[in-house]
Amino acid sequence: MGTNIGIQIRKLYEPNLFPGARILPLFRKIFGNHSNEVCSIGFEANPFHDSYLKEFEQYCLKRKWRVKIFTSTAVSIVSANLTFYTQPRNIKTNQLGATLENRSNARMKPVTVPSIDMVSWFRTNVLERKYSKDSTTKVMMKSDIEGHDQVVLTAMILGGVYCSIDLIYAEHVSKEFIKATEILSYNSRTCQTKLIYMDDESYYKYRFPFNITNNNL
Repeated sequence: MGTNIGIQIRKLYEPNLFPGARILPLFRKIFGNHSNEVCSIGFEANPFHDSYLKEFEQYCLKRKWRVKIFTSTAVSIVSANLTFYTQPRNIKTNQLGATLENRSNARMKPVTVPSIDMVSWFRTNVLERKYSKDSTTKVMMKSDIEGHDQVVLTAMILGGVYCSIDLIYAEHVSKEFIKATEILSYNSRTCQTKLIYMDDESYYKYRFPFNITNNNL
């Protein structure tokens, strides 16, 4: 949720390009040496990244990595048209601070993008998906939607889909919110979802060419 130029997805499939990235041990913990079997879904609201992300998606599909990226699509708790604030002057950092939050800032440019109701989308596309009877599924989520994270995660808890996720790593969550989810898990026999704070922005400026041979995890 908030894929920017897809660096976190690429770290999963091509970890050799990102030595030292903090997320790599978590990928190994959740998916072991089976990264090529993982389906990755990205959501990015900023239209500025559309062209690059579509090229990246095709690069992945040609290598039979199951990747789908929803471009110009905001993650929210409603399906509607929302105002998204881009940073046209912040090209060097890939507009890392673009957001749904209304900011009175001359450097921010408002654009209208469609949003998805993440609770409904997750229920339909993840929980109700049919898997092989012999498969063991793991679900991992990145949440980096610039201050809208706790709203969406709360809706997922109340909507009954949050506890189907094994690990969520997020940047824009408070210590109090993380503590609240720990209390939820502690008092539940069925909800073992782990929410952790992680700000792995390593390599966020890098746009590696789409012709590098992959080495698996």
